[in-house]
Amino acid sequence: MKYLVIFLILVGTMGTSFALESKEVELGESFMIKLHQTLSIDSLDVEFSGIEDSRCPLDVTCIWEGRASVTLYIYNQTQYRAITLNTNDAKTFRVDSYEINLIDVLPYPVSTKDISEEYVATINISKNKNEIVLSPLKQSKNGIKSNLIDCKPTLVLIIKNSDGSPACVKPDTKSRLFERGWATIPI
Repeated sequence: MKYLVIFLILVGTMGTSFALESKEVELGESFMIKLHQTLSIDSLDVEFSGIEDSRCPLDVTCIWEGRASVTLYIYNQTQYRAITLNTNDAKTFRVDSYEINLIDVLPYPVSTKDISEEYVATINISKNKNEIVLSPLKQSKNGIKSNLIDCKPTLVLIIKNSDGSPACVKPDTKSRLFERGWATIPI
């Protein structure tokens, strides 16, 4: 009986930790990411790969407050990029059509305790409101699949029947092109 209780506690603990790791994160929603953890947000994979923390420990009086610099690896369908955000001046970075913001880094240092493996960064990733969207042809030449092409906010994606090339058109134009058999709906 004792072993059954221990087994159930162990299974419950593993299930809980797995559920915490596989949490889905939505665009525009703040989330916490642990050091050396990778999360998927929209079409990005974000890895919290490193930290440099020069913030003044809680139990010490300092002249300068210091800062924490967080290194993130950002992967998307076409590229890999390392970015550094910090708690003082470089809190925001733009990559493709995304804006990445560092909100906070926890825990705050204490001079008598090693917290090097306890770091958690609070991040927010949203679509860049001032985004520049490349033309469908340029996106296609950069290796983005036709059905994953981004269009400007007022346009919709269609795929040309004759050669499978992508195009971004107005919604009313889309319906006319479908009626004429010129285009198909992207997958």
